Amino acid sequence: MTGVVIGHGGDLATPSGGTDRVSAIAAGLDSRGISVSVVAPDPSGSVPSRLDGIELIGTVDSDTSAPRRAIAVTRRAQQVAQNRGMALQLEHSSLAGFGTLQGHSGYILDMHDLAFPRYELTNGLASPVLYRGVKWLESRAVSQASHIIVVSEAMQSLLVDHWDVPAERMTVVPNGYFPETVSQHSETPVEPGRVVFLGTLHPKVDVEALVEIAELPAVSELYVIGDGAKYDELRTRAANQPALTVTGRLPDSEAFELVASGAVLVNPQTVSELQRSSSPVKLYYYAALGKPIVATPGPSVVSQLVAGDAALAAETRTAFVDSVERVLGDEQLAARLSENAASLADSFQWDRRVDSVERVVRAETDEQEATM
Repeated sequence: MTGVVIGHGGDLATPSGGTDRVSAIAAGLDSRGISVSVVAPDPSGSVPSRLDGIELIGTVDSDTSAPRRAIAVTRRAQQVAQNRGMALQLEHSSLAGFGTLQGHSGYILDMHDLAFPRYELTNGLASPVLYRGVKWLESRAVSQASHIIVVSEAMQSLLVDHWDVPAERMTVVPNGYFPETVSQHSETPVEPGRVVFLGTLHPKVDVEALVEIAELPAVSELYVIGDGAKYDELRTRAANQPALTVTGRLPDSEAFELVASGAVLVNPQTVSELQRSSSPVKLYYYAALGKPIVATPGPSVVSQLVAGDAALAAETRTAFVDSVERVLGDEQLAARLSENAASLADSFQWDRRVDSVERVVRAETDEQEATM
């Protein structure tokens, strides 16, 4: 039987786009007759039920430092793959970079994102050092991979430009969504004037745009669901803005109930190399819920939504805020965006994405067997 060992450095018990991607790929490959083992830090709680029946191999505590987790995971994943004659797939280029320091090569690299450009968006004293160090790790990860899975065409182009990676060594597999996560919220009534943002508050989120949206007379309330680097800043701003509520991370049932009640769903970001190459999970869920969307252009999914008349894209902060106001004031526009988003969403389901990963894994294992 074809088999793969997936190494992941994050906590599988913590909901995130990364956790969704790893669990979706593992469960999807398993359902297609591929033997799957997942090596990760010991989870801090319950893991997604879709991983039931899949072998989970723990390493160190999930709260161990990132470098120690990376070393432990890559070492154990490599050992398991070699002992069982299975393919090795590493999640995240920074994790794989630590693997190369232990001599690992010939693995499938699943790049959720590029890590090093994010240090261009931070102002810490260590940012320049981290930028160079992480870029060096990621370049090692890319150079030693036998095949690379990327989340967008823009990321594929970045790897060609930065590190001369041949396009034929890459496969584009965007993020996706699980229909069962949102199906129970299909009848949730819309609250007029409610705007919602869902997701990690990472450095590329445009906090000022969120504040200006909350100040619009047409906005009765703006819910920001999630945590991350910008959480404290937003909480501080919310203290002086009655319409702005920053909830932090919520259980899926609560989070998606709020999202489903939104009259407009937003994703304002600062345009950057990192932002353009991303595949924002929130946008797939926004579309699956059939909601009007306003987003910053850059990611491929935004272009796809705009081309399908399922979202408005706004390049500047002023244009973004104006677009939110426009949708709130135009029922026909909102209805059209909603209908088209729901129509596009079927192609975004995770089950469809895993087809491409299966082809990569089977090709890699066939090649391994041919050389044995």
